[in-house]
Amino acid sequence: MARDRKEREERYERKSSRLFAWSDFLRSVSKVLWILVVLILVAGLGKMFLFKSSKDVSTQPPLEKPVVVEIDWAGVNNEVRDILKESRERSEKLAQNKLENWTVELMARVDSDFLEWYFSYWTQQSIGIKGLLAQIWHWVDSDSPSAVEKITEDVQQEFSNRVLRPKIAQLELERMINEIMNDYSTFLSTKLESIPGKYKIKSVDWDRFLRDIAIITSNVSGDREISLTLKTLVGAGAGGALVLFRSLKPVFTKIGSKISAKLSSKAAAGLATKTGGKVAMRAGGKFAGTLIAVGIIIWDVWDHHNTKKKAMPVLRKNIDDYFRELKMSILFDPEYGIMTIIYGMEKNIVDSISK
Repeated sequence: MARDRKEREERYERKSSRLFAWSDFLRSVSKVLWILVVLILVAGLGKMFLFKSSKDVSTQPPLEKPVVVEIDWAGVNNEVRDILKESRERSEKLAQNKLENWTVELMARVDSDFLEWYFSYWTQQSIGIKGLLAQIWHWVDSDSPSAVEKITEDVQQEFSNRVLRPKIAQLELERMINEIMNDYSTFLSTKLESIPGKYKIKSVDWDRFLRDIAIITSNVSGDREISLTLKTLVGAGAGGALVLFRSLKPVFTKIGSKISAKLSSKAAAGLATKTGGKVAMRAGGKFAGTLIAVGIIIWDVWDHHNTKKKAMPVLRKNIDDYFRELKMSILFDPEYGIMTIIYGMEKNIVDSISK
């Protein structure tokens, strides 16, 4: 019995050993299998992301090449020409209106003050007596003024004081010209600012375009020329307008003698300039001399018409004609007129962009 039990125990132990061995083996195989499963899953995930990435790459649109914008410089030049013309026409209209208003104010003083003084009874008697005394003294001393010179100078003095007021007139004309030049420069600048956006021009290219356009404007005060660029004219606020204003400022001393020559004989114009210069010195401005030369026309009228009824309309018409000539000369004198200088600049710019 004991032997049988021992044998059973030995068989049990052998079976248990074999079970433990198989259990260890299966556990080892299970670990390997799980490792393989994990590797397969990882590999599958990797392939999935790789496939998705490659798909995304393949569906991306190709990179576009940068587009080079070709600037239509011919169109730019044409637009600049149109803007210059529009600016000039606007300035001409503004200048016409301002000078017309100015001459209307002058004529109002002619009607209300000067003509009433000139044709009064006591003024006419004074002119006659002064003329006689001046002529007698001229016979004694040939260097003294003749009757014509004396009366012309006296009438010019009254005309200056009552109508022109030289210092005020000079300031008024300077202010008008400055306003016209500022308006021209500002309007031109505003219009030109729209071009870069319209034609897709880079700021550096646009600045170069403006700098490359040279403008030559005459400096009437010294027979010299002032050179500036289109950028200076439109890009420096009132800077460009100031240059133009300085060029035009002395215009009045240049054009007055031309107007006098149109309205009277050459000899009379010379006399008017001579006596007007004396009055101008007393008035405190060189500018006044050529304007006061209208006095010679007054003397001519007085000399040939001795009645107020006949003489006043003629004298008034002559003075009005004088102021109209003055206005047109300030605007369009072939050498010194405001619009002549503006048109000259316009021509310079058009010539520059046409090369």
